[in-house]
Amino acid sequence: MASEGEDLWKKICNGDTQAFASLYDAFGTAMFSLSMQILHDRWDAEEIVQDTFAALWKKPTSYSPKKGKLRSWLLVLVRNRSIDRYRSRKRRLDTGELSVALDTHPHEEAADGAFMASQEDDRALLRQSFEKLPESQKNVLENSFFKGMAHSEIASSMNLSLGTVKSRIRLGLQKMRRSLPTKEL
Repeated sequence: MASEGEDLWKKICNGDTQAFASLYDAFGTAMFSLSMQILHDRWDAEEIVQDTFAALWKKPTSYSPKKGKLRSWLLVLVRNRSIDRYRSRKRRLDTGELSVALDTHPHEEAADGAFMASQEDDRALLRQSFEKLPESQKNVLENSFFKGMAHSEIASSMNLSLGTVKSRIRLGLQKMRRSLPTKEL
């Protein structure tokens, strides 16, 4: 028995725009969430999801039910594209400067003034929170999030155990989270 995703995919292969909209409704949120976990950037995550769906619409035969479930296949595409975007951003920002990484946003010119002001406030709060961390936690967080190093790479370069690196990252993020105000929706 074919899954809902496969049924929608078959309709998309025949140019059914309603099936495409249904597919987006069914899987778009999970795809966006996965991309956000990797990129930590709403604009980039939205673009990755949009590009993934556009690629499927342009060439639906790039998926085959023999490759597994459509949902899993789409999530793998989003994951890979998000990692590629992250690495590309890392190469551009490989100066290791926290301020460069926090201040750079590819779509700022498209945002309205109130949104941009809110983003600047958020960045300032993040910067303040980050600066309050112990040096040991700042170093591993900077290597992980701003230089894009894997935990094992950080452990090797800093001559630390993998467990220590993971603990410092976790503790640093927890401290930052506690020091930041909660946002009301």
